[in-house]
Formats: sequence, structure tokens, C-alpha cells
Amino acid sequence: MKSLRNLSITVRLTLYFSITMAIVLYSVSGLLYANMRVKLNKKDEQELYHSMRFQQEMVTAISEKPSMTEQWQKDVFEFIAQQERLSLRIINPDGKVYIQSENMRVPPADFLPATATFRYQPWHYHAGKYKEKYLISATVFTLKNNQHWVVQAALNVSKNDEIIENYYQKMLLIAALAIILFSALGFWLARRGLSPLRTISAEMEKIHADDLHTRLSPQSWPTELNALAASFDQMMMRLEASFKKLNRFSSDISHELRAPINNLISAASVTQSKDRSHEEYQETLAAIVEEGERLSRMVSSMLFLARADNSREPLTKEWLNSRHEFEKLIDFYDVLAEEKNITLLSQGDVALLADPQLLQRALSNLLSNAIRHTDKNGEIILNAASNETLTWISIEDNGEGIAAEHLPLIFDRFYRIEAARSMTENTGLGLAIVKTIAEIHGGKIVVESEPGKGSKFILILPKPQRAMP
Repeated sequence: MKSLRNLSITVRLTLYFSITMAIVLYSVSGLLYANMRVKLNKKDEQELYHSMRFQQEMVTAISEKPSMTEQWQKDVFEFIAQQERLSLRIINPDGKVYIQSENMRVPPADFLPATATFRYQPWHYHAGKYKEKYLISATVFTLKNNQHWVVQAALNVSKNDEIIENYYQKMLLIAALAIILFSALGFWLARRGLSPLRTISAEMEKIHADDLHTRLSPQSWPTELNALAASFDQMMMRLEASFKKLNRFSSDISHELRAPINNLISAASVTQSKDRSHEEYQETLAAIVEEGERLSRMVSSMLFLARADNSREPLTKEWLNSRHEFEKLIDFYDVLAEEKNITLLSQGDVALLADPQLLQRALSNLLSNAIRHTDKNGEIILNAASNETLTWISIEDNGEGIAAEHLPLIFDRFYRIEAARSMTENTGLGLAIVKTIAEIHGGKIVVESEPGKGSKFILILPKPQRAMP
């Protein structure tokens, strides 16, 4: 079976077609052969029966007119002389052979006991390589004088068997030739029918890294291949988008890593160029520590995203209370909010099943972004709600908002709005991490924003079907 799977589709279709044709042709040949044999056997049976019936009619006539005995004997001789396949043997009431055909080969003892009803059986004659087949029958005729005459008849059916066997052999030969012809035709049809696949394969071979925009759907394909072409085009769209994202990611990561590394090298080089005061050394070390922490945060975020992409980020879900999670967030960010006189409010009290550390990390990223982009005396609302299937956790601010053209891209890695690029604490990975955390929980993150009026980030998580224990 494994070797069959390795064959080409064309060869497999040809093989299946040939096997099907062989089954059909040989089945039809067998049916025709069987039908012909039944009909010939029936014909031979009828011929033997009518011969015996003829003798019975002759005996009946003799029994009514004994003077016709000589006429019966004459008719029997003439009847026997005219038969090529039929052999007769007539046995008188004394049990002696009264008359028989010269070509009678069947011994008297091989016949069934003579009865008034017609019955027969096959009998085979062998003499070296010479073989013959007969249908033999014996019947008894009772005359009016109560004399019992036995008539034994043997019908040679060898030629009929020879004819039908020759016919069958020719049918098998013709069927074999037909199968070869149909196989060749099937191979040509299968190859012609699969030509669109070869065309698709040729089109695919032309695609390379710089030509990911190629699509198959604009061409006219058979109905069965339209779905394949559409699926391939969708795959190419995803690959093209992923390739662009990877290129942008590679470019951004080079830029993001180069900046802090250059800052570290520059700070160390400038400080090393000449003697500095104690305060200058302290300032340089502080700058180096700040850049090092930035690099550490960036590497940690990239490691988390890489592990999540490869489904290696452990997920330990627990039943959590939204109000309790909001209180922990507000306690941690309260001091930062007080610096800008921002009011933090929490609403809603729902139970949700999530990884507590990952949930806190996602909400922390959203809340820190909200505080960063909310003006003084602003307000941030943490809200939770749920229905039978979903749980919503939102963080809404009345800050600067996000322009519409940035909304589809803000969850991409290293994507930052230009105004925020100079902020060293922003790595451009915070919202990407939030999106990844939502996805590994089976949920998603959406955003609603309007410049000058604020933003609302909504974390949507699926709700387990079973109730909280």
C-alpha cells in the first residue's frame, strides 16, 4: 500500500481505471459464457428428449398395430443412420441388444436404470488424448403384449463444448486487448485531465521571496481546482503579510537594539576619554544602567513573544475576581497616577478564568500606556463585564487618543506612533504582548479611539461553560 501511495496520480488513476475495466469486461464475458453454456445445454437436452420421445411415439404406434413392427425397425435404422451426434441402443425384452448405432461408445452398465420418465446424466469418454462428452439417457417402453423394450441414447456434445470454450478463450483475449487499449486511453485521459495541476505546479515554482504577490485565482481553473487555487492564494496572502511583518520586525529590532547599544558604547567611550569627576561618573553609570534596563526589558519581552509564538509559554489558569485584580493594579500605579493628578476608577465585579501573572502583565501594559498618554487631571476607568460566553475587561482614558491610520498597526511588534519614539521607557512591544496574552487565552484585544477624546482598550476572554467552583 505504501508503494501505491508513491505512484503518481496519473499512474494510480490509470491503474484504477484498468482494474475497473478488467472487472467489468471479465464479468460480462463470464456472464455471456455462462448464458451461452446454459442455452447450449438446454438445446442438447431438448434434442435428446425429442429423440427419446420419437422412439416412444414409434413404440406406441407399434403397440396399437403389431403389424408395424417391421416398419418401426426400418425407421429406427434410418433414424440412426441420419444422426451424427446421437447414438442409440435398443434392448429387447430378453435383455439382448436388438440394434445399436455403430458409434455407440457408452457401455450398457453406465446408463441409469431405465424409467418411463425422461432423465439424463453426463458421461465422458477418454482414449489417450482423445476426449468426448455425452449426455446419456435410458427409457423403457411397454407394448400392449406387456413386452418391455429399453432404449438407451447417448448424445455427443463435445463439439458444442469445444465451440463454447473457443468462444470463451476468444472473449478473454479480446477483453485483455480491450483492457490494454482502455489503459492507454485512461492514461492519456488522466494525464490530460491533470494538466491543470502541472500548470499550477509550474506557476508555484516561479514564486520566490521577491514575488510573493503572485496569485492563481485570476486564471481559469476546473471547478475541482478552484478551491485549491483559492486556498493557495489565501496562504500566499498570509505568507506575504507575515514576510512583510518579519522584514519590518527585523528592521525595527535592528534599530531598537542599535540605539541603546550605541548609547552604552558612547557613554563608556566619552567617560573613558579623560578623567571625570565623581558626579560625572555617577551620571554616566546611571545612564548605562538605564540603557541596560531598557535592553533587559526588550530582550525579556522578545523572549516572551518568541515562546508564545512557539506555544511554549506556560499557562496556569485560576479563577480570579476582576475587582481584586483592579485593586492590585490601582495600588501599584497609584503613585504614578498621582504625579499627573489622574483619577483611577474601577467598575464591575466578575469572575474569570485566566493566568493571574499574564493577566496582570497585560492589564499593567494597558494601564501604563493609558497613564502615559493621559493629560494631567485626567481620568482612567477600569471596567469588567460578562455574559454567558464572554468576559470583557476594558481600560478607558480621556487622553490624547490615537489617529485612525494607526489603529490597525498599534498591536504590531515595535510599532510606535512617532510622538512616542523618543521615550526610552517605551519598547514598542507592550501592546504586542497584550495581544499575545489575549490570544493564548483564546481571546482577543480590540481598541476604540478618537484623537483628543481618549482611547478604550477591551480585552475579550472566553468564559468557561462550567460554573466557578
